[in-house]
Amino acid sequence: MSDAPKPKRGRPSTLDIDKTLDVAMGAYWQNDPVDVSLNAICDLASVSKPALYRIFGGEDGLMRAVLDRYAEQVLSDIFKILARDAPVNETLAALIHFASQEPKMATGCVFYKMRAGKHRLGPKTRERVAEIDTAAVQAFEAYLVARSDDGDWDGDQSPAMVARYLVEQIGLALTQRAAGEDPAGIRDTLALALSVIQRP
Repeated sequence: MSDAPKPKRGRPSTLDIDKTLDVAMGAYWQNDPVDVSLNAICDLASVSKPALYRIFGGEDGLMRAVLDRYAEQVLSDIFKILARDAPVNETLAALIHFASQEPKMATGCVFYKMRAGKHRLGPKTRERVAEIDTAAVQAFEAYLVARSDDGDWDGDQSPAMVARYLVEQIGLALTQRAAGEDPAGIRDTLALALSVIQRP
């Protein structure tokens, strides 16, 4: 993932980049990101708008930087589950738990929230959303191909299509959590949706 933006030339800024990104990520996580104003971020982080613009170049730059940070700190958990290369049923169980039971996902997922409202995002953030979405599908596809080569998965459908299906089902579960639906119900629904992929 990319590093936080480097300060631009001009008057030195006392803005704490890490604190600002953490505050913005928390605000986006608790709410719909596109409904969180730049003024609100400035108030929550106790920074001035000019200082924020000097560092991030505006709201689009800030949102992209937050998405990078979120991918590093949160979405990486999903990639770690896939990287274990565990059997299909074990991996699906871990993904179901993450999407439906993981406490930090109680208010949903910043990435999926941004993806759902991408038509209201700036070009830099939209580009990053597309990159992460593609990387997620590719990671799932690579996992399925590896499990197929090991004889642990013999689905009749193409790995690419099943990978997209997995990404969408996990996204739906996280969107349901953001809406405050019962985690147990989300778990059961997601387990049913992914049962078509499980080994007998």
